[in-house]
Amino acid sequence: MNEIVAVFVAIFVLIGGIVAYGVISTSMGYEEDENQNYIPDRLERMFGKDPSAKKGKEQSKKQKKVSK
Repeated sequence: MNEIVAVFVAIFVLIGGIVAYGVISTSMGYEEDENQNYIPDRLERMFGKDPSAKKGKEQSKKQKKVSK
């Protein structure tokens, strides 16, 4: 039981650290975050995600709503 709690605490600290790094680094201008999800674009690219593709999808959805 203690091991499960330790794992959850470690996961919480890891995710919290990434979000805190994202907020601090983007607010100070060290990193860019195009899609405003508090994960720096550099980290998204490292894991194979393209942040500009998400932004393009959001814009195309808005254009579809406007054209209807």
